[in-house]
Amino acid sequence: MSANLTKNEAKSRIEALRAEIRKYNYDYFVLDKSSVSEAVRDSLKRELIELEALFPDLVTPDSPTQRVGATLSEKFSKVAHKTKKWSLFDSFNEDDLQDWDTRVKKGLMGEEPEYVCELKIDGLNVTLWYEEGVLTRAITRGNGIEGEDITHTIRTIQSVPLRLNEEVTVEVAGEVFMPLKSFEKFKDEFANPRNAAAGSVRQLDPSITEERELDMFFYSLYGEQEPETQFKLMMRLKELGLKVEPHITRLKDIDEVIEFCNSWHEKRGNLEYEIDGIVVKVNEKDGQRRLGYTGKAPRYMMAYKFPAEQATSEILDIMIQIGRTGALTPVAILKPTFIAGSTVARATLHNEDEIKRKDVRVGDTVIIQKAGDIIPEVVEVLNNMRPKGAAPYKFPKRCPVCESEVVRPEGDAIARCKNRECSAMQKRQLLHFVSKGGFEVDGLGEKVIIQLVENELLSKPSDLFKLTSEDLLTLDLFQEKRSKKVIKAIGEAKQIPFNKFLFSLGIRHVGAETAVDLGNFLQGKISSYEKGEILEEVQRKAQVSLFGAPEIPSEPEKKQYKYFMPNTISQIFKNISYEELENIDGMGEKVAQSIYDCFQSEHGTHTLQSLTEVGIHILPIENSVHSNVLGGKTFLLTGTLSTLTRDQAKTKIKSNGGKVLSSISANTDYLIVGENPGSKVKKAQELNVTVLTEDEFLKMLG
Repeated sequence: MSANLTKNEAKSRIEALRAEIRKYNYDYFVLDKSSVSEAVRDSLKRELIELEALFPDLVTPDSPTQRVGATLSEKFSKVAHKTKKWSLFDSFNEDDLQDWDTRVKKGLMGEEPEYVCELKIDGLNVTLWYEEGVLTRAITRGNGIEGEDITHTIRTIQSVPLRLNEEVTVEVAGEVFMPLKSFEKFKDEFANPRNAAAGSVRQLDPSITEERELDMFFYSLYGEQEPETQFKLMMRLKELGLKVEPHITRLKDIDEVIEFCNSWHEKRGNLEYEIDGIVVKVNEKDGQRRLGYTGKAPRYMMAYKFPAEQATSEILDIMIQIGRTGALTPVAILKPTFIAGSTVARATLHNEDEIKRKDVRVGDTVIIQKAGDIIPEVVEVLNNMRPKGAAPYKFPKRCPVCESEVVRPEGDAIARCKNRECSAMQKRQLLHFVSKGGFEVDGLGEKVIIQLVENELLSKPSDLFKLTSEDLLTLDLFQEKRSKKVIKAIGEAKQIPFNKFLFSLGIRHVGAETAVDLGNFLQGKISSYEKGEILEEVQRKAQVSLFGAPEIPSEPEKKQYKYFMPNTISQIFKNISYEELENIDGMGEKVAQSIYDCFQSEHGTHTLQSLTEVGIHILPIENSVHSNVLGGKTFLLTGTLSTLTRDQAKTKIKSNGGKVLSSISANTDYLIVGENPGSKVKKAQELNVTVLTEDEFLKMLG
């Protein structure tokens, strides 16, 4: 898209980018304040680099791309560096690394280089001078030419030797950082460990720095004859008594480098300090010298940055999606942007109130992130970059698909289409109906459902079980073999556990876990359940229950299962009040009201009757309690777990006799903590609630 800009448009965009980058760089490097994430600054800088490459005559000496570092703070005295401090070229994916490898080999006249990979510590770059083995000065990187004298605070770091093991005069450099265990004590004061480290070394009172328990790793050495390889240089630093990051690794080619980078993207959560990438260097010092430098960075090294959790993009348009319950969800159509390992072209804007609160407009430059690293969302608008004439977004009053009236009940954040026959709503309902948590029919993906609806072969759930092979053969996607396979899968799906059946109906607020709770409650209400008809010799299958069903026995075991028809639910609800539903453990007012309204409505009754007529057999939920190891214990979850989803963790708790709470109190036994846990941890500590890691929780289960 940038290539289509006129020169005047490019100039305007470049000026806006430069102003924004300067502001964030000043906050970050001078004030030690993260007004946006590093990923956002990287994203803006990448766009500026691209535009300046397309319009080189617009490059100016004061552009952020033409300098290293940022403006110096006036807080400490300035000291000139003995050797220039270089920036690094950044790479963000495998292709970038492969391209760099190609350039390195070309610069080495076809030689195959060995590489060294070092973990990129997320801290503050500092240079130290040693005179005859004694520490004399410590200087921040500053603008690469001169930095700030912070000797008095660096001396307080226990890992920094005041005297080396040998009486040598050298200049060394490394990264000052705050270990995560230290950051726990100060996280209310700082946004992240990097800010904490930077703020700690810029203290006038060194006793404050000492309290912060900082650490330092070293990775460069000047002033004596260099060892012949980067790896040996690191070993030399260790000989002198300087601490180096222990995971430095020699690798024979770029494929091994890529594998190393990918592995640490997964493993970095196990470290006791934060890293934001991998630094890759040509190992041979002779090769480094031959490759040399550009105006700003060495050619022989590259920083691989882990996929960004945040980035910037431009909003090209705003469209409305219709969900299975008729909910209107605004979606930003973005300039394609690489974030967290994939290219994103859309991001949710949630609802009308969120658009107004963030004042999102078409043409805006915005910060986007992946919620839970999965769903892209717009976090913030960069108002200073808003183009002239960008108008506030007007939320539609009529459905953009069927043009029916849009309603938004008082107190509800979501606007909805009133028309139950809206084709967009039908498609989403039917996709949910056949999804993994519901009837789980193999072969019925989104493209098939859309074609079935558009060809008027499918409009409601019961229509699915009336389909024939001939119907499917009228679609572009099917041939005879595939059509017969799908029809067979539809027939086999007629027998379904109660919890999966309830989930498939797409009742608002009823997810897989709530469906189990509701199913258990309703089963207890079926007075005729014990007298129900018997399914003829139904073979035991693991799919009988989504939750903790036993594995298929080695010798096929045949069981008899009682079943009932969907219209039985209508009969049950004639004798169930809203108050009874609200009193189901963990149900709540909104969920209870949604369930009650669904089964009391004419539409709900008709749906259940039509599913009865096509022969749906609802099987009971198997007893999902495997053990009582957590019997009587209450649990609360916070943060993102690494090996379990939230629902899976809740299921494990319940299937082992425990209870899941929705809020913390003195009656809570355990708080299970994942990444980014929020305020619940502090509250737990105040209430003396036991805090568990995910591993500790899993060990409790045996």
